[in-house]
Order: sequence, then C-alpha cells, then structure tokens
Amino acid sequence: MKRFATAHPLIFVIVVLLGWLVASLLGALASGALLGTGLANGLAQSLGTLSATALLLLLAQRLGWLPCLGLTRPGSRRIWGLTLLLFLYFYVAYRYAFFGTLTADLGFLIRSPDTYTLFARQMVVGFVEETLFRGVLLYALVRVWGTSRRGLLAATTLPALLFGSLHILQLTDGNTLPATLLTIVLAACSGIWMGALVLRGGSLWPAVLIHAWSNMVANIGALAVPDYVPPTGAFVAAALLELPLMLLGAWWLFRRPLPSVPQPPPIPSGALSETAVRVEGVGG
Repeated sequence: MKRFATAHPLIFVIVVLLGWLVASLLGALASGALLGTGLANGLAQSLGTLSATALLLLLAQRLGWLPCLGLTRPGSRRIWGLTLLLFLYFYVAYRYAFFGTLTADLGFLIRSPDTYTLFARQMVVGFVEETLFRGVLLYALVRVWGTSRRGLLAATTLPALLFGSLHILQLTDGNTLPATLLTIVLAACSGIWMGALVLRGGSLWPAVLIHAWSNMVANIGALAVPDYVPPTGAFVAAALLELPLMLLGAWWLFRRPLPSVPQPPPIPSGALSETAVRVEGVGG
C-alpha cells in the first residue's frame, strides 16, 4: 500500500476517498438499523462518518503517516492567533451573507436543544472532513509531489476540488441546483486556504475548528427563523467573501521559506527507491 501510494498518488487519493464514502454509508446504515431511525437520522450519519474516519486513521497508522497529519501537534501561537481572527471574520462574513445582520437571538439559541445538537454534529463534520481532505489526502500528495511551489499548489488544490465536488450531494437534501453549485465553489475555495493553513501551521486542529465554526454560523441562525431557506444571493456573497482567503492561501504557499511537513518513513529496501520518485519530503 505504501509503495502504491508513492507510485500512484492520484489513484491512491481517489481510492481512499471512495473507500471513505462507502465506509461512511455502510456505517450510517448499520447505525441507523441499531438505533431504529434509518439512514436519514443525523446521529446515524455522524456515527457512520466517525467509523469511516477511524478506519482511515488506522490506515494512516499502518502506513506510518499518523504523526505527520497534524492531529498530534498543537501548532504555533501565530497560527492560533490567525485562527481567532478567522473565527471573527467568518462570524461577520456569514452572518452578513446569509442573514443580513450581525446580531443573533442568543437567548433563543441557548434555550434551544437544537443548538447543542447542531454544535455536536458540526464538530464531527469538521473533524472527519478535515482529517480526510487536509489530513490524509493532502499528505499523500505533498509527500510525493514535494515542497516546490508547483507541488504545494497542486497538492493543496486537488483535495480542495474533491472537497468541493462532494457537496453535490446537497442536492439530495433538497437544495436548489444554483445554491448547490455555489456551495461547491465556496467549499473548493475554503479547501485551498485551509490546506495552506495546515501546511504552514503544522497542525490540523485550527482547520477542524474553523470548519465547524463556519458551518455553525451559517446554520445556527436559521434555527431562530422558521422555514428559513437561504437565497441564492447569500451563497454568492459568501463565495465572494471567501475568495480573498483563497488568494491569501495561495500566496502563503508561495512564500519562502517553504512549509515544513514531516518526512514519511523510509520505504523498505527492495521496494520502490526514494530516488525513483521525487519525494522532497516534506521538509522544505
């Protein structure tokens, strides 16, 4: 598997993504059957993605990649300072884009049990999706394509595009086609700058928390508005507000010195030579 991931990184990434999706579906079906709720239940879906992500982390452990994914590293103070600024930015940007105001009915949100359910679910979403896209998939590419500017940009962009395209599934939740297409663009932009955040910061946790927080801001306000359906213009505004972050992330990847990412374990003797494939590692 390690030799295959090194020799065919693109195919490896697609196989891992498809495997994670299938495992998530099977896990959700099993959880729904045990809970007696069916596949549409939010708890069943969360349990399904968590079980699939557990298998993903087991694969990373077997490959020797687990310490390289940023889950065991806290990151620098500078990155966490930037994370706090991004928390504020997304509150202002998404409240304005989706609701046209910066205020929220905090009393209602604190009293509503749906608030805590939504919080827990979005934390799960942030963890499983960032572990997949900005953890395993990003590392699988950058360890092979290296830390040149072209390598970093390509390794960051591909998972971002896959992340965005996965949001086509929102059509099954009753979203309109224009809103879904704009969400795909929005998610792809997010994927690029969050990939840069992980590579520069050395930790996955800021991306996990920002992912969960931005989803919360976009969704939690709807709890206080019965039958709220965001207009298409809200997604346009959100995408435009996300665009500067994408450009900043791309510029950040081009800066010197290049990001430092842990090197993968050496390939066993007799296997594919490290000189046969350009593994700059991940250390700049």
